[in-house]
Amino acid sequence: MKLTNQFVTALLWGLLYLVMGYMSHQLNGPIAATGYIWLPAGVTVAAFMLTKTSRWLPLIIGFVVAQLILGWIEDRNILRMALFALDEIGVAAIAVVLVRMTQLPMEGLYFVRGLLIAGVACSAVSAAIGAAWFLLVLNVPFWPTAGVWAASDLVGILIVTPVLAGWSRFHAMRSGGMDRSDFLLGLAAFVALGVTSFMIFDGDAISNLSIGVNFALTYIPLFFAAVVTLLWGGRGGSLAVAMLAFFALLNTVQGDGPFAAIGAIANNYSHHSLLEAQLYLAVAALLCLLISALKTTREQLHEDAAQWKSDVELALTISRQLVYSIDPHSGKLRWNGDLQGLLGVSIDTFSDLDHVLSHVHPDDRAQLRSRWLEDAEDGSRPDLHFRLLLPVGHENQMTDMSAVLLDSDESVAMVAGAWRLNIKEVAQPRGRQ
Repeated sequence: MKLTNQFVTALLWGLLYLVMGYMSHQLNGPIAATGYIWLPAGVTVAAFMLTKTSRWLPLIIGFVVAQLILGWIEDRNILRMALFALDEIGVAAIAVVLVRMTQLPMEGLYFVRGLLIAGVACSAVSAAIGAAWFLLVLNVPFWPTAGVWAASDLVGILIVTPVLAGWSRFHAMRSGGMDRSDFLLGLAAFVALGVTSFMIFDGDAISNLSIGVNFALTYIPLFFAAVVTLLWGGRGGSLAVAMLAFFALLNTVQGDGPFAAIGAIANNYSHHSLLEAQLYLAVAALLCLLISALKTTREQLHEDAAQWKSDVELALTISRQLVYSIDPHSGKLRWNGDLQGLLGVSIDTFSDLDHVLSHVHPDDRAQLRSRWLEDAEDGSRPDLHFRLLLPVGHENQMTDMSAVLLDSDESVAMVAGAWRLNIKEVAQPRGRQ
């Protein structure tokens, strides 16, 4: 059963590699050495990042077979495509292994850093090997080929890997889902992203504008992509980048949009337009990745803080304790714990020092005031037992455990401590009545 699952998984990854490779070849069109678009690079990195190392062999076999099938479909040199497949797949595996050796969690900013390390390493090394092969066999210049190869691989990783990672393994931070307002605003931004991307990159809608204005309008989809990422998180951001890439690449290949128009004026469309579109999409992908990472990190911090507060509140309630801090200059108190449940008073009622002392037994009031405001001993001191009149006329036996923080002039800067409610347990006889 386990081997069957691994085979099915490898088959699905291989099919996705094949589809992405076919799409890339169709978008690239006829090429002399290397194309400007190579989306399977993101598939290989995502597969290795989402799969245990012990299960990589079926993946590698699936990717190589998919590459050979792709070469057979398009009547390309099978040996050359096999060599390039081993080059890119092997380099991607090594890069992901190096990232995993850092033993850092693949979440938040760590995920962005790991993805960038893997992406840059994969694109640079595989481009160097591929360009060197073209130089030796076909006498094609090394640096132009390596530059285009590295750019196409890096952009493919930045576009495809976050989509697959976000929808395959990583789960939403909040079990209850996003707020209704966030969903609706994100949906509006997503629709606006699709509309503006179509209008700007299609070419017909803004054909009457100048080239400079058309190029400046490409910043508008970036804004909506950022808004979608802020409201929908990493998954929504990855979809936003994928949609933007669809319109930008497809229309640029067809000769529409600002990048194709600039290339047509310079008479170098086939050499630079797709590369410029790739760099534009790389910036968009990095922008959304960083926003998603910062959003995830912030949500995780809030969740950890809320969990910590909940644990502290529960522990204080079970132990019948309250924790407080006093600003001696303003006389304000801050409480942690179930003040209402233990003493029957609200936090607002006990937020002022004078109000708190007014509920202390008259015989213990002066001693507690002195302990808080006049006792400048910052070392250890014994606990204080006092009586609290809540409700009026009913005595609650309390124990104060506190210490003071002194300023440089030996004056009291802050008082911090805890109250414990002392309840005498009355033993009840057990047995039949």
